[in-house]
Amino acid sequence: MLRAWIDAVRRHGHPVSSGRRDAGVLLLHGLTGTTCDMQYLRDALVADGYSVSVPLLPGRGTRPSDMDSLSWEDWMASALAAYDDLAREHDEVIVGGLSAGATMTLDIALRRTPSAVLLFATALGMSNPIAYLAPYVWRVIRHVPSPASDLVDLNAGAKCYDPAPVRAVAELIHGIGLVRGRLGEIRCPALVSHAVSDRLVPVQYARDLAARLGGPVTTLFLEGTGHAITVDARRRELAEATVAFLRSSIDIPQRAA
Repeated sequence: MLRAWIDAVRRHGHPVSSGRRDAGVLLLHGLTGTTCDMQYLRDALVADGYSVSVPLLPGRGTRPSDMDSLSWEDWMASALAAYDDLAREHDEVIVGGLSAGATMTLDIALRRTPSAVLLFATALGMSNPIAYLAPYVWRVIRHVPSPASDLVDLNAGAKCYDPAPVRAVAELIHGIGLVRGRLGEIRCPALVSHAVSDRLVPVQYARDLAARLGGPVTTLFLEGTGHAITVDARRRELAEATVAFLRSSIDIPQRAA
């Protein structure tokens, strides 16, 4: 089914010229991940002619304690600055993210006007109910063991903090609260993709997200992959589907090479 859909879009979607697309794409990695989360997808989008920005979010890529003093707005300030940099250079800006990065993508869509959003394993809730205690305990309990990975491809190379900063979880819950009641205000085309067997963010959250967004939605539910769908076993299919979605959903001008 996935292959047939991609092939159909390739046949009937907008043609790709040899010129460079006048569009920038902002990709945001996961809660305690790094830019490696988005490397495969970035390469696929660059190959299709997009300019792609994948910033390392504040406090990541160093040590878990560096997130202890950072709030949701600190993360968003960095992401919005990257968005605004792209908007100064390109007529169109697309935003996407993995997990918490997808939650941030929703917040960006409420504060800016992206041409489309790419929502991969969006964290609109968590399977572990203990996580919801984080806003109340993070000042006392700073770090906890990271949840067990559900990666199918054990060589995927995803890097996340272990232990996990409890304040980061608390700030994510805060961010979820900011966007969850306003999903209908987001009217640009959206790709909602999720692993059917995601153990960290159950797939029902993605189905709810798709139903509540205010614009046209394309869904992609993947078997044979874990939560980190941009790096796990189905990463190639996800990247191809993302390129196909953008070709079919938005009309992006071309610049001469």
